[in-house]
Amino acid sequence: GAQKTGNRNRLVRDLDKMKTMNINNLRIIAASEGPSDSQKPVNVLMPEPGVYNDDMFKGLDYTLYQMKKRGMKAVMVLNNFWQWSGGFSQYVSWVKNTTIPLPPGYPENDPRAQSSWDEFINHSAEFYTCDECIDMWKKHIKTVINRKNVYTGKRYKDDDTIFSWEFANEPRQNNDGSMPMTDEFIEDISGYIKSLDKNHMVTLGSEAHPSFGRDVFLRENNHKNLDYTTTHIWVQNWNEYDPKNGTDANLQHAIDYCINHLRETAGWALKINKPIIFEEYGMARDGWDGQDEYDPSTPASNRLKYFKAILNEVYKLTDKQIFQGQNFWAYSGEGRPASGDSRDLYLGDPAHEHPGWYGIYDKDNDMINFLTKMGKKFLKL
Repeated sequence: GAQKTGNRNRLVRDLDKMKTMNINNLRIIAASEGPSDSQKPVNVLMPEPGVYNDDMFKGLDYTLYQMKKRGMKAVMVLNNFWQWSGGFSQYVSWVKNTTIPLPPGYPENDPRAQSSWDEFINHSAEFYTCDECIDMWKKHIKTVINRKNVYTGKRYKDDDTIFSWEFANEPRQNNDGSMPMTDEFIEDISGYIKSLDKNHMVTLGSEAHPSFGRDVFLRENNHKNLDYTTTHIWVQNWNEYDPKNGTDANLQHAIDYCINHLRETAGWALKINKPIIFEEYGMARDGWDGQDEYDPSTPASNRLKYFKAILNEVYKLTDKQIFQGQNFWAYSGEGRPASGDSRDLYLGDPAHEHPGWYGIYDKDNDMINFLTKMGKKFLKL
């Protein structure tokens, strides 16, 4: 949506296409921080603490303006546990003057990305107990919520195009649980958002990761100022699916795993009497028999079978008023992977992951037709 560094004509075309697919809810990153590096976009919203890129902010305005014209709603994500937009680790780096320990990702063999995932996760989780980091973030939250859209004249807190405020993308404890997302942190931030804006819902944006389990989910989400819960399921990232394995058993295991976790998290949400949204899921293209799963021309037959099985289950759970909708990851529209610097190709794949991994393109006709059909069914509920 940015006028100088974006592609507004393409944004409009992609929004038009999604509208025809009966998509009415988009998750938008309403925060990106820090200097440019290999694992995040070239252009960010806040390159330095409290300093904003006006072109990017107006791009966010323009996106919301165009969504309003199409009756779409936006989940506004205010931070990120992961490195691909700056996020928690960038705040920690600013305050403590530390180098972000980037883990291996894309591009491969990046000399700046030599740390382990545990090292990065521990660095990012320092955010929860870093008072100066949190104060800096609160200033950003206030700036965004009180922002007046230059195209509509409305402040974000008064804009019904906004569906909710989301703490962050996948906020989580560190792997051994020694650095949790504390109750004090959750109470503080959720209460602060509600003090600024009583018109919109608030949610954490957490994965409900199975390795953390039921008790962590219940503790993190059972707060009065959190209005709904979320779950994300990534079968390949969690080693429950191999895109290079073309067997029926491989796909069926992924389907069974996903459905079981959906039902499990639905029960967790019912326990605290809160709605739940299936907020992220995806699958790579077919990578067996020497095929390149990142190439847009490679078939995505397993993805289509997976989406059919999963969305039929989510539809049943939504019809029962347990789930309240879903957001697949991710619509790449007219974008395509290209050689050279891939960080601003405007794909669904974040900059630290291989371009083309999970993106659904405007020419993936079988998938587009299926999503259009399912979208119509969901809208009738």
